[in-house]
Amino acid sequence: MKILKTISAFAFAIILALACTSNPKGDEAKVSEAEEVTEAKGMEVAVSSDEANMEFVGTKPTGRHYGNIALSDGSITVKDGKVTGGKFVFDLNEIAITDLKDDQESHQKLVGHLQSDDFFDAANHPQVTFELVSLKPLKSEKTADSYDSYQNDMEQPAEDEKIMELPDFELEGATHEVTGNLTMRGKTLAITVPAKVEVTDNGVKAFTNFSIDRTKWGLMYGDESKAVDKAKDKFIYNTVGVGFNIDAKTKNM
Repeated sequence: MKILKTISAFAFAIILALACTSNPKGDEAKVSEAEEVTEAKGMEVAVSSDEANMEFVGTKPTGRHYGNIALSDGSITVKDGKVTGGKFVFDLNEIAITDLKDDQESHQKLVGHLQSDDFFDAANHPQVTFELVSLKPLKSEKTADSYDSYQNDMEQPAEDEKIMELPDFELEGATHEVTGNLTMRGKTLAITVPAKVEVTDNGVKAFTNFSIDRTKWGLMYGDESKAVDKAKDKFIYNTVGVGFNIDAKTKNM
């Protein structure tokens, strides 16, 4: 089973904390207390770091940053043509900021800030994990062959632009409602999001792209609700875009 590295990233970024234009909009994850994970039955296939990672988009009034968090360990379970389980562990020591790839000084500075106690506190909580709880089928005539992402067509705002809104976003052609436990900074909450999931003779395709409120996991730096003067660029929007894209091949299942 192979998972394309093009992930936007579920991005349970998880990601979630990066900063930079206005709130992502559209499919906001439903967040609740952590749920019990039952033992998945079926064939479990290991996923390597070359086969998956997490994607995220963070915003503030005058810009945005987006990138990926590398997978350190992962697996997915399939039985009778259905996905029955899965767990993905992302390494916060392996963060890449896509829009700063040509500016290593700024890249390292931002990565270091994200790893600090201001955000993920990677020294004490070096991983972000997502563990599948359930998949519920939805009525949809579309398959999972298309790819949508907050990261598509990303551009930084021009110098003379004070605000650049992210476009409205809703995942088209969702086939399932996915619930899983997302753990960041030592806190675990369940999230429920729409996803495209397709199981065929060739394998499994899955994609989800959604938004979450980072502060629910304790990522409080630049909390917009605490901003005294929102006319000034002194805060980071709490809403973060996250996503995953999976392409599992039958030959490896």
